[in-house]
Amino acid sequence: MAKVTIQSSGQSFDVRPSQTVLEAAIAAGINIPYGCRNGTCGSCKGQVLNGKVMHDDYMGSAMSDAELAAGNALFCCARPLEDLVIQCRVSETEIRPRILPARVQKLEKLADDVMVMFLQLPANQSLEFKAGQYIEFLLQDGKRRAFSLANAPHDAAAIELHLRHVDGGQFTTHVFNELQEKAIMRIEAPLGSFYLREESDKPIIFAATGTGFAPIKGIIEHMFHQGIQREVLLYRGARTLDDMYMHD
Repeated sequence: MAKVTIQSSGQSFDVRPSQTVLEAAIAAGINIPYGCRNGTCGSCKGQVLNGKVMHDDYMGSAMSDAELAAGNALFCCARPLEDLVIQCRVSETEIRPRILPARVQKLEKLADDVMVMFLQLPANQSLEFKAGQYIEFLLQDGKRRAFSLANAPHDAAAIELHLRHVDGGQFTTHVFNELQEKAIMRIEAPLGSFYLREESDKPIIFAATGTGFAPIKGIIEHMFHQGIQREVLLYRGARTLDDMYMHD
């Protein structure tokens, strides 16, 4: 087991041999910003000031060889080889993710290749989250699939997700062709550091294509509910006009 210390905040946490730095931080309630969790987006990039790490596979677009040589690391892919001192941003959200069962309440097509899925949590459970965050499905083969929350926190009677059918995608093909309402899924939520910073009054530009609209929808609905008056511009793109769903 390795100990990791974040220099800027002084926070520390232990990392088991089976964990990445990010996985251990999340388990310890320390919110290092992240997005994809698979070495694609680069959101969790930081510096290793002391100690060594070994990286799982990641995309070169997320971190270049020069950045790696300069001591940078992608903490979603980095596994400590010894105790570490790192430098990274720490998100201010204090909502710790939980693993929960969820029942498929409703499935409805929004476009030819887009499905809206509503999930219902057990009666004694509720999901606290920030608009724009995402959940992950925990599949039986150990894999995970991530989808953004499309609803706002005040409207959390059911979890709303927008799923696009990916050609050859095992999970989305199952959802579109086989998954039945009332099926039980396992999810981990909330995850991610894409959410509205309400302390700012700066204008916002949103840009989304396809189901990238989902988290933005949740944020805008949250702003309506809270009476937030910041100027917002939303640009949406799609391959065809038919792919533009939820016009209203």
